[in-house]
Amino acid sequence: MNNKANIMMSLLVFIMALGIVISFLSPISDFLDLASQSDALNCKGFIYNGDAGHVLSYNNTLNGGSSGSPLACIAIKLYLPYILLVFLVGGLSSVLAGKAESLILGQDQQQPY
Repeated sequence: MNNKANIMMSLLVFIMALGIVISFLSPISDFLDLASQSDALNCKGFIYNGDAGHVLSYNNTLNGGSSGSPLACIAIKLYLPYILLVFLVGGLSSVLAGKAESLILGQDQQQPY
């Protein structure tokens, strides 16, 4: 295959994989919200489904007014952006390097002459 076709095929695979990653963002976000609720980490500023008065929203009266571990709450908030950023940087660098097709098809990048 020539170089243009190789880049187009890599770009197609990257776009399909991006669609799969985007489809998994919502369920992952739901699981992360479970950890942020007042019955788990009680992360400061967490609002359950837009209702600040809900029993699972941040509760200042729990644990003497302290929230869960600040580092754990920050890690939960940054989890999805980091996953997306790593995927985008890795995917685009793979497409630009022309290695995505060889990884999927199991072919070696260098072919004997």
